[in-house]
Amino acid sequence: MAPAASARTYPLRVFDAAVVEVRDLSPHFRRLTFAGPALATFGVPGPTVDLRIKLLLPTPGHPLTTLGSSGGQLQEGWYQEWLRRDQPGRGFIRSYTVRALRDTPQGRVLDVDFVIHPVEPGQHAPASEWAQAAVPGTPVVLIGPDLTALTPETPSSEAGIRWDPQGAAHVLLAGDETAVPAISSILENLPPGMDGHAFLEVPETYDACTVTTASSVRVTWLPRKESGAGLGQLLNEAVRALTAGLPLDAGAETYAWVAAEASVVREIRRHLVQAVGLDPKRSEFRGYWSLGKAGSGANGTPIVPAS
Repeated sequence: MAPAASARTYPLRVFDAAVVEVRDLSPHFRRLTFAGPALATFGVPGPTVDLRIKLLLPTPGHPLTTLGSSGGQLQEGWYQEWLRRDQPGRGFIRSYTVRALRDTPQGRVLDVDFVIHPVEPGQHAPASEWAQAAVPGTPVVLIGPDLTALTPETPSSEAGIRWDPQGAAHVLLAGDETAVPAISSILENLPPGMDGHAFLEVPETYDACTVTTASSVRVTWLPRKESGAGLGQLLNEAVRALTAGLPLDAGAETYAWVAAEASVVREIRRHLVQAVGLDPKRSEFRGYWSLGKAGSGANGTPIVPAS
């Protein structure tokens, strides 16, 4: 194989794009639509379901240092290379889910839904602040799967997809607001023969949206504000109520996909595995973020007051 072809076997690359549309969906959700010629080769062969991408965001007032080789190609170890760079040129990396990937007469466009949350005085939330300030024309740098680099042998997890129901006919979807885009995309791609439950915890009632699905999965929205519940409380209670009184092996034929704040996910996972008998190897548990930390999941760093 020629060196150039070998270099393209790494599934991820850098894509330069720009915001072409901004839409406020609810008090806490804003949808940004990205477009650009580079996105012609962005994506995966099948449905995007819970496809995760990374946004490389600039430190305000400073340009980003170029990442990857010519044409945006990345290699194994690119993230460690990025971490070794100095600020302010390094910028920030945040993970998001593709809400939709659409082909239009003008080219391929990418929808990403952002959770807009309040920021404590003296602190920064780079992604939320960037999304609030974005307007059509704002440039963006994406890191995601390159269709030309994917082969039938490429594991879907390496391309950014963790959804793998492994033939299960019953599913349990549970997530907080950070997982709403992924769960919504999953629901839209479920086949008619699938049943189960989807629980989505959101800040308030107005954050609930209409999600279409050909499946028989029952969708329940859990707004915190109206109930006075704490973060993750309603999600945990809903899962426990659903599984109350079930025998230990009740989870044998169920595929669970759970994503939320890390400690909430740990608690739900412990219950489903120990009390319900769910096989953790046949399910997906993702800490999308950690309370008191900035960033994504395990890569989060403790929040410190801004200087």
